[in-house]
Amino acid sequence: MSMGDRHTVSGRTYRRTRPRGFADWSPKPDTLRLVDQVRAVLEEYREHLPMTARQVFYRLVGAFEYPKEEKAYDRLQETLNRARRAQLIPMNSIRDDRASSAGHSFGYDSPAEFWDSVRASAHYYARPLTEGQPRAVEVWIEAQGMMPMVAEVTQQYGVVVYCSGGFESVCAKHDAAARIAYREVPTTVLSVGDYDPSGLSILDAAAEDVAAFAEQLGGTPPVVKRIAVTEQQITQYGLQTAPQKRTDRRGDHMAQTVQAEALSPTQLTDIVRAAVEKAVDLRALAKVRERSERERQKIQAKADRLR
Repeated sequence: MSMGDRHTVSGRTYRRTRPRGFADWSPKPDTLRLVDQVRAVLEEYREHLPMTARQVFYRLVGAFEYPKEEKAYDRLQETLNRARRAQLIPMNSIRDDRASSAGHSFGYDSPAEFWDSVRASAHYYARPLTEGQPRAVEVWIEAQGMMPMVAEVTQQYGVVVYCSGGFESVCAKHDAAARIAYREVPTTVLSVGDYDPSGLSILDAAAEDVAAFAEQLGGTPPVVKRIAVTEQQITQYGLQTAPQKRTDRRGDHMAQTVQAEALSPTQLTDIVRAAVEKAVDLRALAKVRERSERERQKIQAKADRLR
């Protein structure tokens, strides 16, 4: 059977030109050099993996003078795909918008396995880190692919990260408002997004809409603070800029725009950590951690006696 006659799920036939699964690859010297540069970037930021392709792109522009144009970005994406299929770059080192799932199949093979799981769960016992906090804190981030990297930092403080890229939806803004309105304490929102007309206008509209919904639901409107990207950070970090897109006419004209991925993983996580530590009550956080540890040890001792 030829490739063109190959059976497909839909019943259609194609002239297949792209590889499937893992596949050998013999890139040209300039492409192999690009792969080596990508490896260097991934090694430099190995503590923050996975990175998005856009983050890798900006690191290449800054470190290796890679062309800062969409054509070059498209080439990088294709190279990343082929390099991962060829196992020249680890599959999990690049963050993609992966498929999601719903529902689950769950059970135990035996009562003994259940009691083993109880003992294992006791090891991870902890009280909510939000306990005793005078304010709730959450982070809104525009790019969904950057959420895991930021969440690695914020979860240490009991702070949840939400994707604000979908906040053009009225339902998404209402859901955020309901979450905020029904809390017993006021909320501070820390925002991370692109420094361009679209990113800024989406944030402005979302902040106003969420505040209005929250108040109408009987709650306290959130205090929204933009922590990145800011005009000061563009100068401070020497971030890569681009002219405003002609099609983006929201608000006043901007001489330069910057995508959030232009911040290195280290810069991004440092900014988020500093903002979170300023927003939360660190003394209350220390107390709940100490209480959690005392209770965990007692629970662990009881669980061990189940043997």
